[in-house]
Amino acid sequence: MNNNQELPLLTEVVEDTPARRFDELPVLLEIIPDEPPAQTKTVRTLNADEMHLLLDKLAVHLETVFTSKLNQQLEVMQRLAVDMAVSQFKAELPQLLHEALNKPDENS
Repeated sequence: MNNNQELPLLTEVVEDTPARRFDELPVLLEIIPDEPPAQTKTVRTLNADEMHLLLDKLAVHLETVFTSKLNQQLEVMQRLAVDMAVSQFKAELPQLLHEALNKPDENS
């Protein structure tokens, strides 16, 4: 049997109430019933050893994330530095070649 056939129709879900004006929209308390939660979970406190273990795991995780991000940024900056150095060398190369060709030969 198809699961879609088991779902209720929209007209079965929405109550047949008269249309409200825009300024008469329901407030949250009218939509959500005022019922206490069916089951509340008790929060367990951590002892010192468990807390220390969790803090160590958190420190390792933070260090890993920080190192990864730092390595990515370092790689980007290294590429940029190499590109800038190559561009600067290319810009200075004609002048360096001109000086080298016009320099008198020291051996003669």
